[in-house]
Amino acid sequence: METDTTYNTEQHQGDVMGKAGHVYDETKDTMSQAYDRTTQALSGTYDQAMTYARENPGKTTLIAMGIGVGLGLLLGAGGRRSRIRRFGEPIVNAISDIALEIIRAY
Repeated sequence: METDTTYNTEQHQGDVMGKAGHVYDETKDTMSQAYDRTTQALSGTYDQAMTYARENPGKTTLIAMGIGVGLGLLLGAGGRRSRIRRFGEPIVNAISDIALEIIRAY
């Protein structure tokens, strides 16, 4: 009877290990596919942004300067909620949205 219990325990352990291995393999495949899709999407967006920047260097420079000014206002405001910080955050968000729309439109 003890050998039956041992056999059943070992069999159950083998089943659990088999299922765990299967779940691990599925998770690995899913993560790999997600990584590949993300890499392709980012690569396409990067290429699109670089092409836009090469064709429109003036606009790109102004966008970059605007983002720099906005970030400077945000970071330079310190810990207190000053007038600059209240206006800086919406400015940075607006400039970022404009840049994103310009790139998407292209």
